[in-house]
Amino acid sequence: MTLMMNKRPATLLLIMLIAISASGQKTDYGIWYEASASKDIVKGLRADLEASIRTNENGRNIDKFYIEPGLRYKFNDYFNAGIYYRFIDQMEKDDRYHPRHRWFVQMKGTAPSVARFTFSVRYRIQEQFKTYIKDPEDEEPDWYHRVRFELDYDVRGIPVRPYINVEMHTQLFSQNEYGVDKWRSMAGIEYTMNKRHTFGIEYIYNDSRVSKPPFENLLGITYSVKL
Repeated sequence: MTLMMNKRPATLLLIMLIAISASGQKTDYGIWYEASASKDIVKGLRADLEASIRTNENGRNIDKFYIEPGLRYKFNDYFNAGIYYRFIDQMEKDDRYHPRHRWFVQMKGTAPSVARFTFSVRYRIQEQFKTYIKDPEDEEPDWYHRVRFELDYDVRGIPVRPYINVEMHTQLFSQNEYGVDKWRSMAGIEYTMNKRHTFGIEYIYNDSRVSKPPFENLLGITYSVKL
């Protein structure tokens, strides 16, 4: 009976994932494949490496792929910060892949767990440069700040972590009619094996006012390892 009660929060989050997916608009569908690795350098300092392939057009077309190295410092159990660089090869309007360069600073605060639930807030400020120049504004770098709110649950006795989050993207140093340029909602579940290998699956819904397609239903498949 106790085990069944402990599984209820995880079951509720999975039901929410299915409900979000079912209610999503019939728009473009894609799959995001992501792999990452991390290694402790000295106490508190960690090196990260992430790579991803992102598809669209019902999963048939590779829209972009990227590789992202970075460093993160953990100040305590509740706050960490890092700096990252992302090299992106993205399909542009000429139907060819062209590089983009992005760097960002990230900070994350995590509240103490309550009833095995943990709430966290992640903030990023990023700058991105394009190499494919079609319009004069393409020569100017894009500045964004992004805020993500996440709630996850630690399932007792099982190395499983269900989670939900929502992220807001807002452009900086440029005027437009949108308060928030993009909303990203996500629900998923992760399973950790041998405390090193983590496998995950997630549903992602993108609502964008500045890029096409404006709505995306996405399946994310993730893997991470601690070296």
